[in-house]
Amino acid sequence: MKNTQKHTDGPWHYRAQNQGQFIIETPDKSIAWLDRHFAPSESDARLIASAPDLLQVTKDLLLLAALHDWEGAAIDFAKATLAKAEGGK
Repeated sequence: MKNTQKHTDGPWHYRAQNQGQFIIETPDKSIAWLDRHFAPSESDARLIASAPDLLQVTKDLLLLAALHDWEGAAIDFAKATLAKAEGGK
C-alpha cells in the first residue's frame, strides 16, 4: 500500500509560554498550542518537536538494515514504528 500521508517537514521547534503552554513551530510557520492538560510537561513538547528527526532517523536505520541484511527485534520494532507514523498499524 502506497503511503499518501503528508507530514509537515522539519525541523520543528518548541518554546515555552506562560502557565504551562508550549508552542510547536514548523518551517511553514504553522503553530500548535499545547495546553498543560494535553501536553503536561516540557519533555512532551520536546518529544513532539523532535518527531520529524525521529521519523528520518528511523527511515535511515531501515535503509541501512536493508542494505546490510540486518534482522532482529529492534529492526522489527523500527518497521512497526515507521508504519504507525505513516498511518499503518
